Amino acid sequence: MKLIAICTGLVAPLVYRTASGAIKTEASGIKKQAVSTEENPSMIELKKLGLEGDEQCNLSVHGGMDKAVYMMPAEHYDFWKARRAEKNLDTDLPWGFLGENLVVEGLNENYVRIGDEFELGAVRLRVTDPREPCHKFAIRMGFGAAPKQMIQQGNCGWYLRVVQTGKIQAGIALKHFANPHGKTVIDSFRLKTQKGQMDLL
Repeated sequence: MKLIAICTGLVAPLVYRTASGAIKTEASGIKKQAVSTEENPSMIELKKLGLEGDEQCNLSVHGGMDKAVYMMPAEHYDFWKARRAEKNLDTDLPWGFLGENLVVEGLNENYVRIGDEFELGAVRLRVTDPREPCHKFAIRMGFGAAPKQMIQQGNCGWYLRVVQTGKIQAGIALKHFANPHGKTVIDSFRLKTQKGQMDLL
């Protein structure tokens, strides 16, 4: 298990076309880009409310102490590349495209539990919640069915609380401390999106 990319982004306009053809703009922090990779492992400071140089827009659902950082398994990118290929959309997706802060290798929602902790050097993080997709994820992905596909697939990633601040860089090993009494991220995600699951039937 290791951290393969750190991604940040500022709140910026998200431009999209409605079904009627009108052009609309919404503010969003979903546009992240890699600022530390295995090829260029820059040190990035992680504070209680998130990474240096990162912003969240809608603080009712993102950010704050319990959602300071968003972690995503790198393995999910193949799924989204395939879905975009079906829509004839660009499949060259850089790290951060899904809105995540930390891209990790060797973890998934069936294995990680709410309350689990990760150690990255001196930094310590605690799993708090699965990510729930919204319409801004659909805009970012370029097709309206993206949130429902995340619900079906369960490839949501998870939010983290910063227990111990410090500096991190891509390429460092990740230590996993399991909470055997916590729900798995996928079970928590299914519970939170139960209505969405029923809508898909």
